[in-house]
Amino acid sequence: MIKYLKKTALFLIICFTVITCIMVKFGGSIDYFYVKFTTPKPKSMIVGDSRSMQGIQPRVMNAKFNDLGIELPVFNYSFTIAQAPIGPLYNKSIMKKLDTSSENGVFVISMTPWMLASEKGNNNKKGEFREAKGPPHNMNFVDVNPNYEYLFKNLNYFHFKSLFRQSSTMHEDGWLEENNLPDSPEVFKNWKKNQAKLFEKMMHDYTISDLRLQSLHDLIKDLKQHGDVFLVRMPIDKDFLEMENTFYSDFDKDMKEAAAANEIPYLDFNTEKNYRNFKTYDGHHLDKKGGLDFTNKLCDLILEDYPR
Repeated sequence: MIKYLKKTALFLIICFTVITCIMVKFGGSIDYFYVKFTTPKPKSMIVGDSRSMQGIQPRVMNAKFNDLGIELPVFNYSFTIAQAPIGPLYNKSIMKKLDTSSENGVFVISMTPWMLASEKGNNNKKGEFREAKGPPHNMNFVDVNPNYEYLFKNLNYFHFKSLFRQSSTMHEDGWLEENNLPDSPEVFKNWKKNQAKLFEKMMHDYTISDLRLQSLHDLIKDLKQHGDVFLVRMPIDKDFLEMENTFYSDFDKDMKEAAAANEIPYLDFNTEKNYRNFKTYDGHHLDKKGGLDFTNKLCDLILEDYPR
């Protein structure tokens, strides 16, 4: 019996060691959120959904903002629209991840209409949120490496086959690099059609939440205590923009009012002044080159407004 227990213990130790090594070395390839919870607390942040997670590159911001007195490095704490729409849960996680000793950070809040939407069956005022059970909201520890809490609570997000494909990689700065890009115009059109179907489904299933809009104001106020905040609407293809504006016709008005009320800039990259044909791979997610160009342009506009 003792011999059996020793062998079992040895087997478990070996498995535990192997899993730990995989998590430390390849965590960003087998799970796209894991790195978010293993990195140190930053003093400057990007928050938002999958558009900013893939489209805003912290390394570019760090290079542009170096030697300006801004507390760096910038960390991308964006997720997807399923995990982290704006609301009290995401706000709490953002402040948990932030190094609150920051006094001169820079914060980009990337907003889309979907970030302020809730499923029609959810009563936000009663604490019903579609995102409640998943990361980052089920995490107590957001800066531990390796992070076993994440492994135990969110094992279903791990895709070990990705260890061999590595079609996407979550970098240590929170930027998701997508390498699986369309190799022909036909593939791009198909991917864009699939995204359009998702938009149509959300238009049917979601409704705008006043509580989420108020949470945006709360988040801006919280982050302003630690630096300068910039509200951003990232560029998307015109047909997707029309769908979003149909779903939430007052979105830009509400963003302008939120920015004005909190005395921060609102940078809308879908206006005639700021719009450029930044390259996407499906109509609304920037690819690596488009993200590089966009982040450079975003930094230039931030520096125009940044207090010196």
